[in-house]
Amino acid sequence: MPELENLRTGIFQIFVECFDTRLASAEVDLLEARLVDSVRLVDLVLQIEQRFGVTLDFEELEIEDFRNVARIAERIARNTPPGP
Repeated sequence: MPELENLRTGIFQIFVECFDTRLASAEVDLLEARLVDSVRLVDLVLQIEQRFGVTLDFEELEIEDFRNVARIAERIARNTPPGP
């Protein structure tokens, strides 16, 4: 399982590279700050899948998993198969 800090760093990079947004911390409420909406959520999931090599099933996703970078990292960690 990737370390949460490495996942958080990768997620921060996605926001900078794909959404031209620098987040102040892993705890910024992305929904409340209106940094993630339904369209961006789809883009974010696709970027996460590509960058981290995971599959996130839209039917199993909870919006609360995308409230902040810390929760997104935890969600990715749960979907990442253990290494060798």
